[in-house]
Amino acid sequence: MTVVRLLTCWLVSCVVLVVISVLLPATAVAADDPAPGPSPLTVTLLRMTPSTVPAKGKIKLFGTVTNASDETWQDINVEPFVGSTPITTREELAAAADTAETVDVGKRLTSITTLDQIGDLSVGQTKHFKIVLPRSALPISANQPGVYWIGVHALGATAAGRDAAAAGRARTFIALVPKSGVFTSAALVLPVRAEVRRDSTGRLADPARWASLFAPDGRLDRVLNFGAGNPVTWLVDPAVLDAAQSMADGNPALSLGDATNPSGSPTESASASPKAQVEPTGETEKGNADDWLRRVKATTQAGSVLGLPYADPDVSALARLAPGLITKADDLATAQFTSFGLDPEPAVAPPSGYLASDVLTDLPSDTQLLLTDHGQPGATTQWSTPEGQVLTFADSEASSGGPAPTPALDALALRQRILAESALRAIAGLHTPMVTELPPHWDPGNGWRSADFFEGLNVPWLDVEPLSAPTSAATYPRDLEYPGKERKSEIGASNVDAALELIKTGTVLDHLLASDETDVTSLLTGAALSATSYDARVDPRVAANDVAALSLGVRDRMDEVKVSGTPFVTLSGGTGSLTVTLVNDLKVPVTVGLRAEIAESGVSIQAPKPVKMGAGQRTTLRLSAKATSIGVHQVTLTPVTTAGEALGTSLQFSLRTSQVGKLIWIVMIAGGVLLFGMIIRRIVKKVRAPAGISTRARP
Repeated sequence: MTVVRLLTCWLVSCVVLVVISVLLPATAVAADDPAPGPSPLTVTLLRMTPSTVPAKGKIKLFGTVTNASDETWQDINVEPFVGSTPITTREELAAAADTAETVDVGKRLTSITTLDQIGDLSVGQTKHFKIVLPRSALPISANQPGVYWIGVHALGATAAGRDAAAAGRARTFIALVPKSGVFTSAALVLPVRAEVRRDSTGRLADPARWASLFAPDGRLDRVLNFGAGNPVTWLVDPAVLDAAQSMADGNPALSLGDATNPSGSPTESASASPKAQVEPTGETEKGNADDWLRRVKATTQAGSVLGLPYADPDVSALARLAPGLITKADDLATAQFTSFGLDPEPAVAPPSGYLASDVLTDLPSDTQLLLTDHGQPGATTQWSTPEGQVLTFADSEASSGGPAPTPALDALALRQRILAESALRAIAGLHTPMVTELPPHWDPGNGWRSADFFEGLNVPWLDVEPLSAPTSAATYPRDLEYPGKERKSEIGASNVDAALELIKTGTVLDHLLASDETDVTSLLTGAALSATSYDARVDPRVAANDVAALSLGVRDRMDEVKVSGTPFVTLSGGTGSLTVTLVNDLKVPVTVGLRAEIAESGVSIQAPKPVKMGAGQRTTLRLSAKATSIGVHQVTLTPVTTAGEALGTSLQFSLRTSQVGKLIWIVMIAGGVLLFGMIIRRIVKKVRAPAGISTRARP
């Protein structure tokens, strides 16, 4: 029996080894299969009219084909294709958008009347194409509403011959909606967002990036032109407006105000210390930023605007670490929007779409919360929170854009996805607005004008309108979703500490300055909040270091206010006066006082009231001192603001006290008392002696 078992085990082992030997090479080969490379021909859809399937007439497709290979392509045909099976659910549409670009998703229409023969393309060459599709040629039934594939294939020949497979393709969605009886609505939220960082002097970091953003056809310029005059809702970070103003002003360093002395006459400029000077922003860059700022103010004043807290802070993190910073960000945003002539609705819109429920108690009740549904939409898109805020869920699928190989968020691809999602909602009888919030740093792309985005949204069954708060809304019945990975990505305590330190530094500087013509508190608070922004999540250490460097730079400048004097002072009596010099080497006037700190007891120094000092002024001060003990005492005199905050460069010196003067008076008084006593004694003796008797002793 034992032998049989051993033979059985041996046979089983042999079978296993044979199977493994067969499967391993196959697995290795499969693992080494190269991923499909890029198509040799790059096809781009620039325009499609109409944007939905018409009842009759023609569909026109316009675009380009570029030879992205390293060889010439000949006899290129651009052939359209259209799907014949409707997509009728959001799940199907999401799966279709994720379909690999090499998968055939529709029937190619090869009629000579529908294709475009564009000829040969040399390496890097681009040619335009135009496809005209009669409605009658589409394999789409009028009684099958839904969403269909549509696009083009580019086919051609090389030196190796002609292949029937597409050498390049572009595709998107097109919706078919019944003629009547259905409708829905949509709202589009356009972000005016960008990461704002400042260096140790208060200037915008990376001014070249900002020059590019505000330049004609730069990203922020495209966003502005894209939405101007259209029914969109703007989502604006006031820090971006301040950045535009900084660029328009030449990107100056932190200004301490007009350099005037107490008499009112001006002195030299005080915008920056000499070591901090850099080349100013050029006139072209200044003009571009000024023009963009002027246009964005005019555009948003006439439209629907949601205003973010200043610098778009990570409110979920701040609610746990420093709720007061949320209030500061709200207050600063209100002040800055007002300075630009804007009055937006306050809003919070985390780029990830997630918000922790415990934040709600730290947000004003008039704040609109813009979150995303994360692929789980409901029939109702707008709610009320228990704290009274309006809660809006944006459609994450609609904002994800179109299918590959076209960039998902190109204007045409994005529009067709919005139309596709809206069509499914209309067919399902959902009338509440589908909100599409575009990504924070969305770029409409170079071809946004040719896409004719908003004209394509002008269809009978869709109302596109700005986002508005409902007059009444049901209370959201659940806690807000906030996954663990979101909590882990929050900005941390080190960033919050850096922000608080810079805000404190700004407050001290504001109390020091004698002039009210500059609001350094606002600029430094805004710069501090950048360490807590959602953008800071990408590299929190860099954001915190920037803010810490600016705080240190400001402290260095305040060190120009100093106290000077001798290192050793003697106080010979119990009271006396000390002479020191208060120096203001800043190029602006200040109001400054002194605070005395003495290591040991037994000595007190009365500090003078704060004094106003002009730019570069030196003032001699006499301080009253009083000692009740003998010895050497270490004294530190520190400049302070009117609020008693320490700043600048202190003076440390040794104060020697003695009671010599007091002892001299004691000795003199004692001697006087003794002398007076002796005199009295002699007088008394003379009075008591009998007349005629001498008190002198006889010999």
